Amino acid sequence: MGRPQVWDYWRPIGSGIGIVELGTVRGRDVALPVHFHREDQVTFVLAGRRRFVIAGDLCEAGPGEGVHIPAGLPHRSLSGPDEVVCVNLYTPPGLHAAPEVIAGLARHWRRTGGLGWADLTRIAEDHRRSIGTGVEPASAFTGGEAWGSVGEAARRAGMSREGYTRRFRKTHGVPPHAFGLQERLNEARLLLRAGEPIAAVAADTGFTDQSHLGRCFRRAFGVTPGRYRAG
Repeated sequence: MGRPQVWDYWRPIGSGIGIVELGTVRGRDVALPVHFHREDQVTFVLAGRRRFVIAGDLCEAGPGEGVHIPAGLPHRSLSGPDEVVCVNLYTPPGLHAAPEVIAGLARHWRRTGGLGWADLTRIAEDHRRSIGTGVEPASAFTGGEAWGSVGEAARRAGMSREGYTRRFRKTHGVPPHAFGLQERLNEARLLLRAGEPIAAVAADTGFTDQSHLGRCFRRAFGVTPGRYRAG
């Protein structure tokens, strides 16, 4: 049997609150490899335990608890013995006060025993900053630059390619080529949200073909490009 579908995404229309998208995660096989987002991520757990490795540290959240993952921070998620049910909120970097959003979600969840999309967006709006922090995702290079560009970056830094790669991995949590691939996947995510055809997105972001994009996209985000685009 194939891997069960546990991720779903939804993009609110006309909310005016700066939410890029919302998501749900439901299932046991919720592990994803190291990746990062261009948006801030708030994960709020409704059932089970959600487990992440962030900057080398294990972070866990149970029912009524949340985790904030800043934009550009590499992380991976782990599976557990029990089914997980949680919601994800993705917003532009620094636009919402994440700790206050999590606290507001927890209060609502304890009071009502539930959490709908309207509740999630309302609570996020309650803790939207009047002016964003201006924080941008950390990036040493963008656009999925090829391995040759890594060599050029190493030369500019006065380092060997291997030494530069070791330092890059220590700083960013992933080697340069994996960082570049993730940047391309995040660009594909942006284009798919805009409704661009999958084949065109694959070509525009440097993947060999639609199938190549599909394999990499699902591995990073747990969902196919087609299903993500339909969100």
